[in-house]
Amino acid sequence: MDCAFCNAAALKEERFYEDENFIAIYNIRPVVKGHCLVITKRHVESMLEFNENERKDFIPFSNRAIFIALKYANANDFDFLLQKGENAGQSIKHLHFHILPRKRNDNLAVSKKEFFQSFAEKENTMKTLTQSEMAKTVKELKEIAEKHKLQINEL
Repeated sequence: MDCAFCNAAALKEERFYEDENFIAIYNIRPVVKGHCLVITKRHVESMLEFNENERKDFIPFSNRAIFIALKYANANDFDFLLQKGENAGQSIKHLHFHILPRKRNDNLAVSKKEFFQSFAEKENTMKTLTQSEMAKTVKELKEIAEKHKLQINEL
């Protein structure tokens, strides 16, 4: 299997939060500041494949990752997006969810139809981060997670 998300070593530089079932990484081509992904550690392509532990852990883990992303982006609102299937814009066939912190008049502030179409077509994607930009961002995300550890554990 040749899956970019199954290669733990490849994701090491982007990873800022994890537990036994999921990892949260910063998107190498963020659409907005704070654009993160929640990824299953086990290779699955659908939520229907979750085992019991993954089902129990998914919402608490996602809440924590969203909390960190929102603090990083200094935002209160967000989209939590699943692109399932090629027609929906999924490019990696490994279950993952996009966290998109949102602010008034951000570069995604268009109608929902236009938003999903442009997101699927990658029109809003920012440039690929350099290694140093990614390292700086992940360091900041980890610092937020550490600073708010008690708050995150209560989610």
